[in-house]
This record gives sequence, C-alpha cells and structure tokens, in this order.
Amino acid sequence: MIKQFIQGDMLKELPIIDKENPVGRIIDFDLILTDPPYNIGWKYPGVNDNKENYTDWCIEWAEKCIDELRPNGILAIINYPENNNVLYTDLIGRGYNFIQQLIWEYPTNVGQSNNKYTRNYRTIIIFCKGRNYTFNPIKQKYKNPTDKRIKERIEGGFAPNHYTTFEYNLCKNVSKDKKNNGINQLPRELVEMLVKTYTNEGDNVLDPFVGNGTVMDIAHELNRNAVGIDINSYNTSIKN
Repeated sequence: MIKQFIQGDMLKELPIIDKENPVGRIIDFDLILTDPPYNIGWKYPGVNDNKENYTDWCIEWAEKCIDELRPNGILAIINYPENNNVLYTDLIGRGYNFIQQLIWEYPTNVGQSNNKYTRNYRTIIIFCKGRNYTFNPIKQKYKNPTDKRIKERIEGGFAPNHYTTFEYNLCKNVSKDKKNNGINQLPRELVEMLVKTYTNEGDNVLDPFVGNGTVMDIAHELNRNAVGIDINSYNTSIKN
C-alpha cells in the first residue's frame, strides 16, 4: 500500500496530483476525508486559521476535492455545523450529489457559557461524485431495546441498526494515541468508522488538510492507499 505526504497548499497541490503521475503516485480517490480549519482563530504552528473569505475558500477547496474523486468517490467533511451548513448549501446549489449528514457526538466540559448550551457535537456532510458508492455501515445497538417491537426484532435475530449519530470521545491530552504537536486531533474510532464505511481494502484515501496525519495513518493501517497534504510538515506526527 502507498502512503504519501505532500507538503504544500492543497489548492496548488491537488491540480498537480491530477496532471502529473510519477511512478506510484495516486491521482484519484475513493474517499476524501478531512477536518479542515474551522475559522475560529486557532493558531497552528505558522498558520492562523482565521480567513476573511472563509466561505469562498471552503467552496473552492471542496470543488477541487470533488474533481479528484473517482466516479463513485465520497467527500466527507467534518466541521462545526454552522460552517458545514453554509458549505452544504453552496454545494447543493452547484448541483453536487448530497448523500446525508452524520453527527459526531462527544462528552465535553469545555466551552460552557452563561447564555448558550454547551456544544458537544460536530457534523459530517457526505457528498458523492456519482450516484453509486461504497457503503459498509457500522452497526450499532438499538437505541430503544426495551420497546416491545425491538425486543421481538432482537429475539428474531435481526441485525442492529445503523444510525446517523456516533459517540466517540475527543482525542484528549491523556489519550494513548495523542500526538504532541500542538494541533487538534481526530479520535481513532471516528476515522476508522468513516474509512471502513466508505472504502474497501485497496482503495485510495486523501486528507487534504492532513495535520498530524491521523487519517493518513489509519487509512494505511486499514490497507488503503493513503495521501495527505498540508501546508506544514508536523514532524512529530507523520509516520513513514
């Protein structure tokens, strides 16, 4: 399996991937999975994620990503709901094929406010370049197992359901997989779920905002070809 990190601005690097095909270089993808900057003033090493034209920038990179998908490839974007809501509207307006929205819930005590409820989830919007796509749903226990009809289904051997909500803890400083490079990190369980759901072994996965390399590392561990792009090289995180 190929595993490749490309340092640079993804808006410049994606067209190069499309036009150039050195030996062993992947040029199209079954899944593009990313957790882009959220435009909240988070200061990554050498980069501040605040952008005056954040909405325009998001639609620009999202369209470039869709261009790099195979005919039935999936684009999955993790973000705060207010950001994904705008991007969803823009992509729908441009005619792209929306599949569904998933919810990633997590327990948290951070961000409590005197005049707002505490946010404990992010959304994942799923778009497909075509109409058919890989879907290997992760089964979950029934949410209402004491309901009479659900009890009958369980006793009858029906498989658990697959819901649109997933609860995974945040990757905290004490997490065994935490990489100490000063940037946020997705939990392994979330990445594994998305990679397994929308790809098969041998497929190609890209994260155009790879950060500490979680998506790239896990995709490669799961026997997928993996490419990551980032404007920085976080030497403490990218495994060779």
